[in-house]
Amino acid sequence: MPDNLVALCFASICVLIGAVLLYDGVSTSDITQTARVIAGAAFLSLGLMALWFAMKSRVEWSKVQER
Repeated sequence: MPDNLVALCFASICVLIGAVLLYDGVSTSDITQTARVIAGAAFLSLGLMALWFAMKSRVEWSKVQER
């Protein structure tokens, strides 16, 4: 169960960084706009995938505990 907590923290941090980078990349117009949007999308997708895997393992763990 503590591994799941680490995964949730990692996912939350990645989603937050991705959202900030996407917001900053879209709201400003400068030479690094494309890099910020790509980096934001990468962090956001990494965080969402980590969150999905953490929730999937949590559901499987709870099903095993019910038996």
